[in-house]
Amino acid sequence: SALGIGATQYLSRPGGTNYVTGLGGHKTITLADGTRIELNTDTSLRIALNSDRRSVVLDKGEAFFRVTHDATRPFVVTVGNHRITDIGTEFVVRRDASDVKVSLVEGRAQFERTDGAGAKKPAVLTPGDVVVATANTFTVTRKPVSELNETLAWRRGALIFFHTSLAQAAGEINRYNEQKVVIADAAA
Repeated sequence: SALGIGATQYLSRPGGTNYVTGLGGHKTITLADGTRIELNTDTSLRIALNSDRRSVVLDKGEAFFRVTHDATRPFVVTVGNHRITDIGTEFVVRRDASDVKVSLVEGRAQFERTDGAGAKKPAVLTPGDVVVATANTFTVTRKPVSELNETLAWRRGALIFFHTSLAQAAGEINRYNEQKVVIADAAA
């Protein structure tokens, strides 16, 4: 369709397209190749598409990616000095002030640093793998995929907490609201 062609040409321009959600916002973007990106609250990312690569830069916030695999056009998400390269995947990336968290729900992806610093080799992620990365290092742990799906409840407009302190729950809730929840007693 003409709309699909126009959108592809628009997104393929140098510099790409910016997408932003406000506090409490949620937005779904569907690319011409069928890839879907869901932006969570207070998120900013840039997308640049061209004939040999699909690039996303997550500047802040959290996004879920359901990537249509294309071996001739890698799908790469850059977050600070880290890069996630799709190998046919569903994953979520969250960027906070001090770290980046990548949770792989389905398929495979490669996670690596882009600045060449550090001795860690790229990690190939499989379903259930969770990467937590700081500016200098990253670790990979495993969680049941069902637990990862619960952390994606924001996609349905819900938040689910298990074995979470009241302070941690309040911090998560505060990501979505102007009016902040305050826990008066740290022992609560």
